[in-house]
Amino acid sequence: MKRVILATAGLVLVLALPAGAATRNTASMKGVVVGDQHGALLVASSGGLVQKVSGRERAGTRVLIGGGRVLRTLGWTDRALVRGVVVRRTGGLMFLSATGHLLVVHLGVRRLASTSDTPPSPGTVVQTTVGINDQGELDDQGDQQLGQAGQVQVQATVTAVGTGTVTLNVNGQALTIPLPAGLSLPASLVGTQVTLNLSFANGQATANEQGDNGDQGDQGDSGD
Repeated sequence: MKRVILATAGLVLVLALPAGAATRNTASMKGVVVGDQHGALLVASSGGLVQKVSGRERAGTRVLIGGGRVLRTLGWTDRALVRGVVVRRTGGLMFLSATGHLLVVHLGVRRLASTSDTPPSPGTVVQTTVGINDQGELDDQGDQQLGQAGQVQVQATVTAVGTGTVTLNVNGQALTIPLPAGLSLPASLVGTQVTLNLSFANGQATANEQGDNGDQGDQGDSGD
C-alpha cells in the first residue's frame, strides 16, 4: 500500500491506495535493470523510459518485461540510457525523477571538475547515459539536456521528517526535500512509501499541491 501526499500551505491529506492500483503496461519490452524501489525493479528501455516491475535481478541485467513483471533475462550490460528530470545535484550525486521513479547517478570526479558544459539544474529534462558498476551504482557518462519541466511526481520511502522537510531514501542515498512554508509532516510517515508532487523554482525542488504531472521524462521509446 502506498500513500499519496497532497501538500498545500495549510493542509496535508494522505490517501491510502491499494497496492497495484496503478495501471500496468501489458506490452512486452526489452530493457536494462537500473535500480530497485520498495522491493520492485526499475527497468529502462532503449529509449530511456523507466518502468517499475516485479522481479529480483541485479542492476545491469538485460530483461524482457511484460504485464508488470520480468518474463525472462537476456544477459548483462554495463551501460543504459535513462530519461528523466533532475531533482537535485549535491555532493557528487544527481537525483533523477524517471517516469516518477527516483534514481541516483554518481557524477564522478571528471564530470564534477568539468568547466566545458553547464550542469543541469533542478527541473531540467535530461537523457543520460549511465555506466553500471559491479555494486549496481549508476555512473554518469554524459547527458543531453532536452528542456525544462515545471513539476514532477515521485515515489520513495520516507526515512525522516523535520521542520518543513521530508527525507527520502533513493537507493541508499538520502534526498531531503523542503515543504511549503508552515507545513510539516507527521512522524508516522517514516518507513512508508509515499508519492510527492514536486515543483521547481529558485533552483530547487519543493513539495507542493497535487496537479498535472509535468514530468517530461515520462516520454520515451517503449520498444526494443
